[in-house]
Parts: sequence; structure tokens; C-alpha cells
Amino acid sequence: MNVDDVLLEVLRVYSPSGSEARLEPVMRRLRAELGYDELVIDSAGNYLFVRGSGDRVILLAGHVDTIPGELLVTRRGDAIRGRGAVDAKGPFAAMLFAGSKAEVRPGYRIVVGGLVDEEGEGSGAKWLLESGFRADHVIVGEPTGTTGVAISYRGSLTFSISATARGGHSSAPYMGESALERLLDAINTLRSIFNGRSYDEPTSAVTMISAGDWPTKLPERAEAVVNVRFPPSYETRSIIERIETVCSLYNCSFSIRDVTEPFETSLSQPVPRALIRAILKVGKRPRVVKKTGSSDMNVLWKITRSIAACGPGNSLLAHTNEEEVSVEDLKTSASIYVKAVEELQRTGRTST
Repeated sequence: MNVDDVLLEVLRVYSPSGSEARLEPVMRRLRAELGYDELVIDSAGNYLFVRGSGDRVILLAGHVDTIPGELLVTRRGDAIRGRGAVDAKGPFAAMLFAGSKAEVRPGYRIVVGGLVDEEGEGSGAKWLLESGFRADHVIVGEPTGTTGVAISYRGSLTFSISATARGGHSSAPYMGESALERLLDAINTLRSIFNGRSYDEPTSAVTMISAGDWPTKLPERAEAVVNVRFPPSYETRSIIERIETVCSLYNCSFSIRDVTEPFETSLSQPVPRALIRAILKVGKRPRVVKKTGSSDMNVLWKITRSIAACGPGNSLLAHTNEEEVSVEDLKTSASIYVKAVEELQRTGRTST
């Protein structure tokens, strides 16, 4: 079985967040075909493939859920297309293949995780943390263009904002009061505050909005969902305070739906060093990157600071209908993972 076969197996099972259990028959078959010692399905539904029996643990953490929206799985030449090909079944497939090929030294365990709910509330990664899972080193499988080593992810704050008003007839809006107009004023002010265009600046995006129940009636209630992303240099509390101020100004209310804290590791940690050297060994030029999004790395760093993300796929294709990854990149990433894992067993030290 080749790495592209592994990816096709997992892509053919549509598994948006909350439906990852559909993958269980495929995962059990892959465990046997790839020669893993054990497959553990934990209480969160994470798939943990294990080789070795030592106390030192190297975790290769991918995720097997996707956003909603099924895509036809196809292979044309070097390209494999399907929902999750980039984010992040491609990186997971490369990790699963690599974990079956890497040498496992005495005293070590290699665990490849197909984590759940990364696209939702991150319950898979949070369960690993809460359950006391221990690892010395963690490589996170996310699309970084194969040769990128991601050492930082921004934080994420998702909140609902709502407005109410007395309404009125659309023929005389100057005599009525529209909840939607009030909401839009608040949203536009928030967007003017969180209007960054790079990793180092907070950004905002309106992802959902609803209002009104009749074409000629001013809405009496309106609600939107907004997502703010921010780098480690900003405190979550300061972001929330700005939102509170704007909501108060426009007489809107808001409630927080999800908070993910930003994180940045150091290039001196064993995992970034091992990944950089592994990329050089396969004849490629490594790039250190800081990601504008967030990932399970924002949670898993609490297990160990010896952590970084790396994987095949163009992240600009993630969450689009054009998700595809090249077989060549899958093979290269698998080789990078193998070399990094083997180096960590030779030279890595536990990091706290």
C-alpha cells in the first residue's frame, strides 16, 4: 500500500465534524495493512495508531474531520481531489504511512493520531490534554506547502452579536427602527477595528448573518456570527474589551461561542529543528512560517513545547471546492516525517 492509496481510502469516507465514526472500518483495515501494533479509539472518538511500547512518545497529530460539503473524490495524473485532501486528510495520510515505515527504537512509541472535531471546537485535541495523554514531541499535520515548518498559529475568537428594535414599515424607514441597520453599524465598526491584512494584525470576518421575516417589514431582530483572529502579541481579554465597547455603543449584545488562544514555539525546540533538517535531507529548502489560522497545535502545545506543524497541500485551497494535493507532495511529506521521527529518537530531549 502506497501513501496515495491511504489518502484515497480516507477521502472516500465523507466525515465532516461529528461524523468521524464513519471512518472506523477503514481505520481498522489500515491498521492491519500498515502493520501498526494497535489501534485505540478513545472516548472522544480519536483514532490512535501505535507502534512500539516504550515510555518516550512521539505523536504525529493529524485530524480526520472536514468542513461540511462533500466533493467527488478523483485522481487525475498526480493530483488527488476531494473534501479534506488539503485540510487535513492529506497530511494525516502522509503521517499514517510514515509512522508505519519509520524505525522505532527501544524505549519509544510512535503514535499517529487521527483527531476529531478540529474544524469544530477541537474536542479531540482537548480530550487528549484532559485525559492526561503524554508525549515528548508532537508533529502536527497541517498543510504548509510541504516544506513549511509552522511555529505559530494565531488565536481565534468566535462570537454572536445580536440587535433588537421596534421595527416598522419599509416604506417609511425614517419612522421605524431596524435591528439589521443597528447590527450592520456595529459590525462595520468592528471590521474597522480588526481590519488587519497580515499575520501580525487582528483580522475579522462575518461568517453568518440572519434578519427579517417579511420583505416590507423592518427587522425586529438581527444576529450575526463574527470570527476575530489575532497573533500572540495580543491578549484575548483586550480583544473582548474592544468588542464589549462597540456592542455597548450600538446597544447590541454579544456572546462568546469559542476561544482558542494563540501560540508560538521556538526554533530551538527539538521538533522544529528535526523537521528543518529532515526537509534539507530530502533535498528541499525549508521555510519557517507563521499561520494566520488556528489548529490543534493551539491546544497540543500544553502537552509539550517541542511541537511544530508541517504537511503537504496548499492552505489557500483549504475549505474550498478546489481541494487537491499532489502525490509527489504526499510522498515528500511522508519522507520528511520519517526522517524527523527517526532524528527525534536519536537526539530529541523531552521539552516542557
